[in-house]
Amino acid sequence: MKLNLKLKSGALQFTVLIAVLIALLLSGLILYAHTFIYMKEQSKGAIENIQLSDTGIEYLLKQYEINTDTLTIDFVKKENQTIKVHLSQWGIFEKAFTISQFREKKFVKTAIIGSLLNSEESPTLFLQETQNPLTVVGNTTIKGNAYLPTQGVKPGYIAGNSYYGSQLIYGTIRKSSPALPKLNKNIIDVLIFYLEEYEPISQENYINLETNSKITVSFKEKTKGAYSKDPIILENQEISGNIMIKSDTLIRIKKTARLKDLILIAPIIEIEQGTIGNFQAIASKRITLGQDCTLNYPSALVLFQDNKNDPNIVSSKPFDNQILIDTGTIIKGSVCFIQTKELPDFQTLMVLEKEARIKGQVYCNGNFELKGTVSGSVYTKQFIANQSGSIFLNHIYNGTIENENIPTVFGGIVFEAAPKTIMKWLY
Repeated sequence: MKLNLKLKSGALQFTVLIAVLIALLLSGLILYAHTFIYMKEQSKGAIENIQLSDTGIEYLLKQYEINTDTLTIDFVKKENQTIKVHLSQWGIFEKAFTISQFREKKFVKTAIIGSLLNSEESPTLFLQETQNPLTVVGNTTIKGNAYLPTQGVKPGYIAGNSYYGSQLIYGTIRKSSPALPKLNKNIIDVLIFYLEEYEPISQENYINLETNSKITVSFKEKTKGAYSKDPIILENQEISGNIMIKSDTLIRIKKTARLKDLILIAPIIEIEQGTIGNFQAIASKRITLGQDCTLNYPSALVLFQDNKNDPNIVSSKPFDNQILIDTGTIIKGSVCFIQTKELPDFQTLMVLEKEARIKGQVYCNGNFELKGTVSGSVYTKQFIANQSGSIFLNHIYNGTIENENIPTVFGGIVFEAAPKTIMKWLY
């Protein structure tokens, strides 16, 4: 009898053990299935976050109004998933910001965007209608789509040199208009704000240029800046990101400075010979860029003069009211001279010296002296040539404008109601 009891007790223990093992196995399988489903849903949500961010960028590329608020846009009806977008001005370009969220996971995407330029279809040259023909002299070359005044183009003669090309324009000639294509209306407003009002809004948004040799601010954070009434000298520093640096007098950039993606604001901006960087320089009096510099895409030099209330701005100082780009320098981006009142004078407002090159875009609603090469697009009111003590209006002497040594599609300064493109993804 005792033996039978022991057998029954052992059998019961074995049965309980089997039941526990089965319960643990089933629990493990249920937990595995739940975890797999959860991870699959999270992975799917992360992929959808990225796709939604791309959708948000596409949405902003179609917007023509800057909105200071962050907008929530409704593309999909899905629980626990949202997308917010923000479009702001960033110098003469725009800054797109999107953030998509699924439960606790977020994905942020930022980019610089500008007007879409197609090298095969966009104007290689747009010369404003001023009732004066374009005159080409020496080894001047113009290739691409040329929009010219009614009088067209003709060969000329300067200092014993005639025109040596086999064609006046190597491309299509179309008629221009009495005004240059309009810039986005936000650009003028933001340039006035930068030059007259901008300062970092709070102490936490300031950066100390004197104590930091390396400063980086992500474009996912708030914009930070530095401001001084006195001259600012940038040297032996590495500064990059979502940063604005402003002086009320002068910013001088030494070749030992490494600047990337930021905006510089001052009446006068001087860039030393041999400087390498990627930034926007916005000035109101003059910009001088020394020899053998390289400004990488999408850089910008912008000289803005709000002269509608004082149209007779004249300075006796050399290079004032002027952008000067010296020999051997390469700029990949946009160079702009913008004035609110166009003056019928002979003052040279932008100079591209011999063996200097702009790969991108020139916009000048004044007089542009072209001695080097522009690969991309030129929009200008007039050309000017200062030779042998004389001023030749609407003449190009040994200058080149062509549309071959650039990408087929690239971005530039934002025009009114023009299609846009991504210029650079940010960090």
